[in-house]
Amino acid sequence: MLPARPRPLAWALALLTLLAGPGSEAGRVVFPAGFEVVRGALPRPDLAPLDGLGLNTCPPPASPLDRLLYERTHGQGAALSCGNRVEGLLHFPNADPAYSAQPPRAGGAFELLDDEVRKTRDELLIANMLWDDGPDAPGAGLARAVADLRRDLAAHPERHPRGLTVRLLLGNSIRLGDLLDPTANAYHAARHLLEAGVPLVGDTVPGWRLEIANYAYALPHSHVKLVVQDGETVLTGGFNVSLFHVPAQAPGGRGLDLADLAVRVHGPVARHAVATFRDGWRLSRGLTCRVNPTPATLRRDCSFSRPTSPWPLVWTGPAPAAGTARVYGLYRRSGYTDADDAVVALFGAARTSVDVMQSQVSGTLGCVGRLSEPGGCGPALGLPVWRAAVRAIRERGVRLRLLLDYDPLLQAETLAFLRGLEAELAPLGLADHVQARWYGPAGGLHTKAALIDAQMLTVGSQNLHHSAFGPLGLSEYTLATSDAGAIAEYRRMFAFEWGRSRPIRAPWWLPAEVTEPPQPRVQPGDRR
Repeated sequence: MLPARPRPLAWALALLTLLAGPGSEAGRVVFPAGFEVVRGALPRPDLAPLDGLGLNTCPPPASPLDRLLYERTHGQGAALSCGNRVEGLLHFPNADPAYSAQPPRAGGAFELLDDEVRKTRDELLIANMLWDDGPDAPGAGLARAVADLRRDLAAHPERHPRGLTVRLLLGNSIRLGDLLDPTANAYHAARHLLEAGVPLVGDTVPGWRLEIANYAYALPHSHVKLVVQDGETVLTGGFNVSLFHVPAQAPGGRGLDLADLAVRVHGPVARHAVATFRDGWRLSRGLTCRVNPTPATLRRDCSFSRPTSPWPLVWTGPAPAAGTARVYGLYRRSGYTDADDAVVALFGAARTSVDVMQSQVSGTLGCVGRLSEPGGCGPALGLPVWRAAVRAIRERGVRLRLLLDYDPLLQAETLAFLRGLEAELAPLGLADHVQARWYGPAGGLHTKAALIDAQMLTVGSQNLHHSAFGPLGLSEYTLATSDAGAIAEYRRMFAFEWGRSRPIRAPWWLPAEVTEPPQPRVQPGDRR
C-alpha cells in the first residue's frame, strides 16, 4: 500500500474539523502533533506573480483547446503560456524503449533528475509530498546533488554570480509509519542533507542559502510535486521522492517499480511554477535549529515552528522565450479552485477522445458506499470532471479510455465509479464508449495524465478523485500542453501500456448490473 494514500485518517480529521469548538483560531483548527486543519477556506493567492507580474504578453492561440485554457487562465498564468520549450517526459522508474528514448539507469529516473539538479546556477526549488528515509532512498541522491551544488559554489563562485539558493518544501502529509507525525517527510529531507555534508545552520560558504519548510496544514495537505531551476525550467508530475518509484533491481533492493510520469519545460511558464511554490511557502513553517544538529540530534535541536514569508520576486523584465510550445500552469488549493473549472471545461470540450492514466478515480466521497448498489455511483454523486466527460460522450460520441491502477484498497471507489458510468450510458447504447482497464505491470500506476482529442496533454499531481477537487481538495499542480512531441510520446506510451493491460471485471459478490447495452459492440477494452 502506498504511503500517499492514508485517506481514512484524513477524513477523520475532516470530521474533527466539523466538530471543533468555537475556541479554535479563526480560519483553522489545530490538533496535536502538527495536525492543523483548514476551517473554511484559505485566502486566494496573489494572482499577479502567477501571471508573471504583467511583464510578459502572450497573444491568444488559434486552436480550440489552447484557446480554452488561455481564456481560463487569463490573468493567472496565460501571459506565460507561450514561448516555451517542452524538453520531454520523464518516466519512473525507467522508460520502455518502445515509447521513449529516455536512457535506463540503475537507480531509475531519479538519477536523471539528480544530474539535472546539478546544473542549477542560481535557485533550486523542490516541493514534494513524501520524502522517504534511508541511505538507498532517492532523497539521499537528491541531497548529494545539492551537496555537489554547494561544493561547486565554493570552488567556482564565478559560475554562480548571484550565489545559490536552495529551498525544500514538504507537504505535511502523514505516512503509514508515522501516522501521528506529518513532519516526518521534512525531517527525512533535512537528515539526508546533513548526511550529505550540508549544514543546516551556520554555513560558511559565501552566497549559499538553504531553507527547509513544511506545509502548515494536514487537511488539506500539499500534494504538489515541483522542481524549478533558476526560474527558467520546471519539472512536475505525480512522483514522490519515494522508494516506490525506484526500480526493484536498484541497489538496496527496496524499490517497488511504481510507474509515474513527469513533464519538463523550459521557458516562461517556469515563473508560474515559482509563484506556485512561493504561495505554498507562504502557507508553511520553516525549520529552525538552536544549534547545528547532527543526523542523530536533528529532532532534538530543530523544529518546524517558524512562520515563513514569501521572498521578494526580482523579475525586472519579461521571461525570455525558449521555444514555440504553449504550456499552461494549473494550480489549485483550498481557497483557489479555478484550475478545477479549467480541467472540467477541458474534458467537456473533447470532441473525439480522452485517454486517461490515473492512480485514483472516483465520484464524490459518498460514492464508495454505493458500490453494492446495482447502479453504482450515480450521476448525482459524480465529480464535475466526469459529468463533463459524460456530456461529451452523449453529445458528440467521445471515446473515453481509462488506464487505472489496480490497488485492492482503492478498488471499491474505482468500481463504484465505473459501475455508475455503465449504468448511465448503457440504456443509451453508449456503454462501449467507456473502456477501462487495469494497468498491467505488477509495480502499479501512480501517473496523473490525460490526453484530450490527441491535442492537449495534462501531466501533474492531480488525481481525478474527490481528494483533489473542491474546497477540501489537496494542493495540486499540473502542466497542460499542446506540444506535438510530448503528445506523440504519450500516445506511444498509452498504446504500449494499453496493449499489456488487463480487463476490469467486477468481483463475484457484486449484484448483476441493472441494465445491459442494447447493442453488442463489445471491444477488448470494455469493462465487462
